[in-house]
Amino acid sequence: MRCMSISNRVYGKWMAQTQRQKLKQLIAETKPSGRMLDVGAGPGFLEELVPAVATDIDLENLRKAKGPKVLCSGDALPFKDKAFDWVFCVDTAHLLKNVKEVERVGKAVVLTAFCNANNYQEKMDRLKSLTKGRISNEILIKTENEWDAAIICSK
Repeated sequence: MRCMSISNRVYGKWMAQTQRQKLKQLIAETKPSGRMLDVGAGPGFLEELVPAVATDIDLENLRKAKGPKVLCSGDALPFKDKAFDWVFCVDTAHLLKNVKEVERVGKAVVLTAFCNANNYQEKMDRLKSLTKGRISNEILIKTENEWDAAIICSK
């Protein structure tokens, strides 16, 4: 019997639609263009909406993503400095040891974190503390099932 990771079970059942809703709102707010990277892409929900290079450490999930994909950690991205116009790190920044690596490869960076009405400001402050980049915007993404605090950093 093959063991399925927790994230695969969660995404495969109730999280998929919520993630898609959050990403649609995020894309509408940011209006990204150019070369894009998705750090911690999971099964590639962002890639369903915009062309992006998907990266993840979970090969089983990454295989589901559309388009180009790279098996790697967000802490050690195999790309040149500022190789991407936009880097999305959706609900993944808290798992990274080195968010500066995400900033290194992107001209604009979107970081998000799960939150709710009680901890929204705390999560937003935590995201801000992860980066020394210039924060150009803060966004609260709301769906019926989940909220995300989001910051956009641009150089």
